[in-house]
Amino acid sequence: MIKAFIFDFDGLILDTEEACYEAWQEIYADYGTSLPLETWLLCIGTTNDACDPLGTLAKLSGRDINYNAVQTAHSKSFRAKSRLLPLKPGVLDYLKWARANGLQTAVASSSARDWVVPLLEENGILPYFDVIQTKNDVKTVKPNPELFIATKSMLKLEDFEAVIFEDSYNGIIAGNLANLYTVAIPNSLTKNMDLSAASHTISSLDLITPPNLLKMLEKGV
Repeated sequence: MIKAFIFDFDGLILDTEEACYEAWQEIYADYGTSLPLETWLLCIGTTNDACDPLGTLAKLSGRDINYNAVQTAHSKSFRAKSRLLPLKPGVLDYLKWARANGLQTAVASSSARDWVVPLLEENGILPYFDVIQTKNDVKTVKPNPELFIATKSMLKLEDFEAVIFEDSYNGIIAGNLANLYTVAIPNSLTKNMDLSAASHTISSLDLITPPNLLKMLEKGV
């Protein structure tokens, strides 16, 4: 029986992944180049170490860059863009339904706590979550399953007693390794990723009600 909903954060609750990419593209344009989408996709669902946007900028532009100054400029732009983003469709409905029907809810994100929690609070949904796990709480982020295993433990869940909502390959792999249902909800950047390992894929949370989704998952449809 499914007892909990576990949400990724970036690209799933808010479309911050596109905002982050746009902020990098603006900086790359100042250096006369662009950040290839296929390079940026390596970072989605894990950490920036996977694609090294600063090192890639130096390589593609052929110029010396002040890493600290560029990182600061990107962070400022990214945060400003992210504060303007609405919740993605269906997120609030699923949170309200879970609360009304006795399901626990959690966020499990490869991002930092001081990034995730303020944005949840600014969007008025922080009180809906029973558990929040971020990269600050584990040694290794997705695609390693540690984040989900820790969340599963905190919610006192057994195998396949939770649904993980994810937008990336790294997140889906981590969820499967944690022995939980995985629902892929690709965004504008991840729509061409291979998300076939997910238990189910939908283009938006508002296209299926929570009861119908749970029925499909539990029946293996």
